[in-house]
Amino acid sequence: MKLLKGIGTSSYVGVGKVRKIEKEADIFQIKSGEIIVISKASRDMLLHLQKAGGVITDYGGITSHVAIILREMKVPCIVGTMNATEKLENGMIVTVDGRTGYVYAGFMEFESEKELFELYNPSTKIKVNINVPEIAERAEPYSDGVGSIRIENMIARTLKHPYKLLEDGELTDVIADGVRKIVEAFYPKPVWFRTFDIPTDELKRLRGGDLEPYEDNPLLGLRGIYKDLKNIEILKAEFKAIKYLLDEGYYNLGIKIPFVRDIEEYKLSKKILKDEGIRPHKDIGFGVSVETPSAALTFDDFLKEGIDFMTLGMSDLAMCSLAVDRRGVKVAKHFNLMHPAVLMMVKSVIEKCNEREIESCICGHSAGVPEIVKKLVGYGIGCISTNPDQILKIRKAVYNFENEIIKNGFKK
Repeated sequence: MKLLKGIGTSSYVGVGKVRKIEKEADIFQIKSGEIIVISKASRDMLLHLQKAGGVITDYGGITSHVAIILREMKVPCIVGTMNATEKLENGMIVTVDGRTGYVYAGFMEFESEKELFELYNPSTKIKVNINVPEIAERAEPYSDGVGSIRIENMIARTLKHPYKLLEDGELTDVIADGVRKIVEAFYPKPVWFRTFDIPTDELKRLRGGDLEPYEDNPLLGLRGIYKDLKNIEILKAEFKAIKYLLDEGYYNLGIKIPFVRDIEEYKLSKKILKDEGIRPHKDIGFGVSVETPSAALTFDDFLKEGIDFMTLGMSDLAMCSLAVDRRGVKVAKHFNLMHPAVLMMVKSVIEKCNEREIESCICGHSAGVPEIVKKLVGYGIGCISTNPDQILKIRKAVYNFENEIIKNGFKK
């Protein structure tokens, strides 16, 4: 019997007893295999949620960072149910179907889909996004590099706010130790490091997080490079970690600046990097993540300033373009990654990169959606960087899309 419906975030299925998280202390009582039901999950909970048999939330979307990381950890997850915390009770046995978003009463047996994958080699590079360093070694054989190292989970699982880690003299080492596992696994394939990008609401629960301001809409608030530039010591600690790794010989690293609203933010980031003894474009590749309409529409300024690569964050670009909170359940129907306005900006920046032989890459949720990937391959994007559980499927899909383009070209 179907109990409720949300948004499925993965292909995984889990069965277990419900444990509702109603207060902070409950998170520490989680037992392996339990189905965790919570109003809203945050990054600092991931250390505990990774042992769950499944996670169900009232709020959140498929592009949320918690959903993405749980998918990497192979934990079934359903978000945006609206009322799971009201309808489900502690001790109930339920089945979580991460494919369809349905929660069933009792144990439901599903026929597993068995598909043998041949390793396809399309012309478009297929890279991977890494949130959890321990996954890198398993993902490396099937990918052409890392399109985005996201260090937020490395920070969150210490249960300390970056300020606290900095105060304790640990921040640079935490970052360097996590990133080292990834660059070592992928060497000499390129690995792009994304500087810190986490909304204020996901930092509040960490030790020392009471310093964070309250924001009604954190995804459009104090985040991305703007936050780091207001707290330059944090950014310096990130760059110091990169310098450690360059000094160790890991020259496959590149740095990208996230959620840039203005060319001046990009210029200032480069200056701080130079101050830390690293020359952008010479000692290390330096690029930008285009996630705001302002960055997309003034992209010529970034080209003039100099970029070695460009990545696209279509979830944030759609959110900012369409005035729709991508975590908002009530406005979810208006969140359209393939809206013409979004695609026009995406096509424009890809074409400008191609004209100058600069590598362009799509990262994040969109890189795992075949219809979006097909559109971007048609635009001539150079790289698709997807989640670890999607690499083989996307390799095959891109290979087929490229063949379609070739066949259609012959027909003309």
